[in-house]
Amino acid sequence: MKNIRWITEGAVLLAVYVVLFLATLYLPIVGIILPFTLPIPFLIFAMRHDWKYSLILLFAASLVSMLVSSPLTISTAIMFGTTGIVLGIMYKNKKSALQLLVVAALIYTVNLVVIYVISVTFFSYNFIQQSQDLVMQSITGSENFMRSTGLPVNEAQLTQMKQLPKIIGYAFPSLVIMGSFMMSWFTLLIAAPILKRLRFEVQPWPPFRDLQLPRSVLFYYVIFLILAMFMNVQEGSYLYTAILNLNLILPLLMAIQGFSFLFFYSYKKEYPKFIPIVIVIFSFFIPFLFSLVSFLGIIDLGFSLRSRLK
Repeated sequence: MKNIRWITEGAVLLAVYVVLFLATLYLPIVGIILPFTLPIPFLIFAMRHDWKYSLILLFAASLVSMLVSSPLTISTAIMFGTTGIVLGIMYKNKKSALQLLVVAALIYTVNLVVIYVISVTFFSYNFIQQSQDLVMQSITGSENFMRSTGLPVNEAQLTQMKQLPKIIGYAFPSLVIMGSFMMSWFTLLIAAPILKRLRFEVQPWPPFRDLQLPRSVLFYYVIFLILAMFMNVQEGSYLYTAILNLNLILPLLMAIQGFSFLFFYSYKKEYPKFIPIVIVIFSFFIPFLFSLVSFLGIIDLGFSLRSRLK
């Protein structure tokens, strides 16, 4: 009876996965959101059954993905399947929301790196190089259009824009990490109401205003600033790549700390909720405001502004 139950539920959830997978491939607009739902069938199955049965479901999903699309789509099934299985096991063990986010991001990162290595090694397809070529073609096309129509061209800005494809190559590690966290966050955001509807116990997310990064992050940030100021790093070296990626990740972490403090301050002062939300939105369009929020995050982390307000 127990075997019949997991086989039946596995078949139903496999059908759900196939429907979501096909919708992701063939529905242009909805397909932007649906990839984040692909781990959910595996997540639900892993919460109900043993992880060994979950691996059987993953194998079946990989096989069906190849049959309905192409052999290359097995990577999609493995990436979202492994993420869903691990999240299901962690949900079953009542792990915190932050632990779920970090582990899901780690699994996404590992899968993306493995997919990249396999695509370059066995299929001679480098999607980083393809992205760089696409960006350069777009810049060149815009330049040619402006020159042919007589529009003014800012040579300094144009030179900076032509450096963008090279920066994309160097910044690949940080882009993968940030993308993995975004993917895991969207997956958990979609999964939570579905699991509650199915009467699973879901650990609530702590309020964003209570988010506090470890103070060690500030220590690493100070070390990075000192290295960036006094070291003469040759472009293209491993150290250059490391510093460039840290220059993307660390200020973003400080900004997140600053945004969290703004929500905390707004909550304490009983300001309308839309005020910090508007600041967050505008910060991503106004570089000076983003830098100001990052500096606020540094002060909050270094001098414990919240404890003073409390």
